[in-house]
Amino acid sequence: MKKQFVATLQEDDVVNTYFVATRCDLRDQANGKKFLGMAFRDRTGEVGGIMWNNAVAASQLFEAGDVVNVRGKVTSYQGRLQVRVEQVLPLKEGEYSYDDLVFTPTDTEETLAKFRAVLETIQNEWLTRLVKSFLDDAEFMEAFATAAAGRKWHHAYRGGLLKHCYEVVRIAETACELFPNVDRDVLLAAVFLHDIGKIDEMSRDMFVDYTNAGRLLGHLQIGAETVQKRIETIDEFPENLRLQLLHCILSHHGELVNGSPIVPKTLEAIVLHIADNLDAQADAFTRVVEETKGKGRQWSEYIQLIDRQIWTKRE
Repeated sequence: MKKQFVATLQEDDVVNTYFVATRCDLRDQANGKKFLGMAFRDRTGEVGGIMWNNAVAASQLFEAGDVVNVRGKVTSYQGRLQVRVEQVLPLKEGEYSYDDLVFTPTDTEETLAKFRAVLETIQNEWLTRLVKSFLDDAEFMEAFATAAAGRKWHHAYRGGLLKHCYEVVRIAETACELFPNVDRDVLLAAVFLHDIGKIDEMSRDMFVDYTNAGRLLGHLQIGAETVQKRIETIDEFPENLRLQLLHCILSHHGELVNGSPIVPKTLEAIVLHIADNLDAQADAFTRVVEETKGKGRQWSEYIQLIDRQIWTKRE
């Protein structure tokens, strides 16, 4: 049984346990020798690893996605914990527990029921038909309910996409109360559909990673194409509604620099973008705070993605 987890690792800890390997990169040292850069994940988080000796031989034993037993010591490098690995060996199925490695929320069915209940309040005839076509598609909904919403930063676990969309729709409902000019039906439908491209963008294996389609197209393009194809099955679907929905999907990252091919140009699109970003950042900050508190620290490790540390307010 696994007794050491990423979230509780401290500097100078001796590690001897198993993880999912999420990265295995053979790299050059300044002296011409090789070293192995790695990353390991369990249900509580991810930690980097480095191996200086026997790097070439070790790199041939496993690849990303394999479960490996790691022996080494926790060190700190540039403000981040990493494991200085002495030995890494692949494990066979039956030598590890899946539940130790993959976080799965226990309230998925309850969250899905709540989310569906909100979507069923949409009154526009055409949007109702479109949304229902997805809700009644058992294969699609199974994939939707088990997909991740992110690779590392926010809701990066099985069921994360559903959780994210439900939280965004709650924010959207409040926005509609505060700003009565928002078209509630368009916004709620857009919340449901804005990230469905992530179903095909990322895998649902032992760890979340990008698929070929995800790397080459991205979830905005995939999602817009998916919605467009579904709209084409509904005769006389209004062009105005089609444009509004596709615009919300394609612009929901907010800025060109963030990957959106177009910036929000409707009230519903800008509300979606802000609600989406609010939920993503709040979820990520919450995760970092809890992980940092679990290590008994006030400040998180330096997070390169957002160029800062996060304060837990822990005294």
